[in-house]
Amino acid sequence: MNDKKIYKIEVPHFYCLEYYEVEKKMIIEMDFRESYFILKKNIITHWEPPYQNEIISDEKKREILNNVYEFLLTKTIPSNIEREED
Repeated sequence: MNDKKIYKIEVPHFYCLEYYEVEKKMIIEMDFRESYFILKKNIITHWEPPYQNEIISDEKKREILNNVYEFLLTKTIPSNIEREED
C-alpha cells in the first residue's frame, strides 16, 4: 500500500494556509492567531488559477478537510479543532 502524501500544506501568513496537490494550489482562510479552528466545507472554495473553474466535489472537500485536520493536529490539540459535518 502506498501511504505517500500527494498534498503539501504551508502556512505563509497568520491568516491562511496554502494547500497543494501536485500542480494545484488552494488558499484556505484560517486565523492562526486563534486558539481554535473550525473546519467546515465552506472554507474550501476554489483552486488558484489556472484551475479556478474546476468544481470541487463534496467528497473532495471532505478529503481536503481531513488533510487539513491532520496538519492541524501537528500544531494543536484535538479539542481545539471543531469539525462541522454536512
